[in-house]
Amino acid sequence: MRTRIAVLAPAALTAALLALAGCAAAPTARPLAADPRSSAVAAPAAGAGHADAAETVDAVAIGDSIAFGKGVAPSQAWPALIAAEHGWRLTDLAVSGSGFVKTGWNGTTYRQQVDQALRLHPEVIMLAATRNDREQDPAQVTANADRMLRELRSTFPDATIIGVTGIWGSDQPPATMTTVDGIVGDAVRDVNGTWLDIGFPLVGHQNLLQPDGIHPNAAGQKVVAQTIESKLRPLNLAL
Repeated sequence: MRTRIAVLAPAALTAALLALAGCAAAPTARPLAADPRSSAVAAPAAGAGHADAAETVDAVAIGDSIAFGKGVAPSQAWPALIAAEHGWRLTDLAVSGSGFVKTGWNGTTYRQQVDQALRLHPEVIMLAATRNDREQDPAQVTANADRMLRELRSTFPDATIIGVTGIWGSDQPPATMTTVDGIVGDAVRDVNGTWLDIGFPLVGHQNLLQPDGIHPNAAGQKVVAQTIESKLRPLNLAL
């Protein structure tokens, strides 16, 4: 029986996410996981209400190859688009092929990404379920997701945690993807995070995918970001 923990709701804000969804793939010319992309500061959106650098919101993204932006420029990955929309300073920790259980191209999972996040001071934590965990033991995915989300909440009691359902490609997703989404959604809600069900906006739209039919191209990443934003906007989250 799952144990839910009582945690004060974060002071929240507008935007977005988590977790990604992408599958393991061979390395491309651009490193698939490399160092955290913390040096680039997302440009404030038009009308963004940050008066100076001291007020800039720090955000991190935990995810897979889709959150990393495999095959597109770093600024075109959905976490970067969300961060730019809100004027956040983003550190994208995502690693291609990784998940809560599944190891990525460099032998790491979300565990190492969470460990990196715990050493930072994020006010927004974006995290997504991933297709990479769909063939893993659901009990292990549950245990790992619960543990990592609790650690993030315990270390950052006032952070806004935003989780998203897994991002699928152009074909119809299997039932195991719904299972993974349910597990991660429970873990996010258990720590009073915001869980966003974005559906599968890329299914049936091969034109939004790279040739592998899995990873979004620049246009597909934009659709993912817009779908996430459309779910966030009605919530009126604010710092």
